[in-house]
Amino acid sequence: MEHQFWKDRWELNQIGFHQEEINEYLSSHWQALGIRDGAPVFVPLCGKSLDMLWLREQGHAVLGIELSEMALAQFFTENQLPYTREERGHFIEFTSEQIRLLAGDFFSLTPEDIAPIEAVYDRASLIALPPEMRRGLCQTYGNTLTR
Repeated sequence: MEHQFWKDRWELNQIGFHQEEINEYLSSHWQALGIRDGAPVFVPLCGKSLDMLWLREQGHAVLGIELSEMALAQFFTENQLPYTREERGHFIEFTSEQIRLLAGDFFSLTPEDIAPIEAVYDRASLIALPPEMRRGLCQTYGNTLTR
């Protein structure tokens, strides 16, 4: 995966994958999943998805990760959310009420970084990864996310 490719997409505003509305499948099917009220939710390759706001409105703490720092700053600015920005290890952390977003390489996450997570929401981001990386992801994080 070429980091610069994705950073350039954000810089050039070539983000046709970004949705201007909350995913209707998320809002219509979330309750049926039986996710515990208040369970922390992980959103991989989150961009500036409005789905994170919806999850927060349902009472969930949200942890997202995105390669583009610009996308995360836009998320908070466009949604008029005050936030703090702090460098933490391999990541730059953006934090607001119930939302913590990490700018950095998804594959630099450790089990400790996602330890409190009880659910994962992915609209379609993982298909952006080459197939061999997807397999590696399942092998690396599968046990952590399914315990």
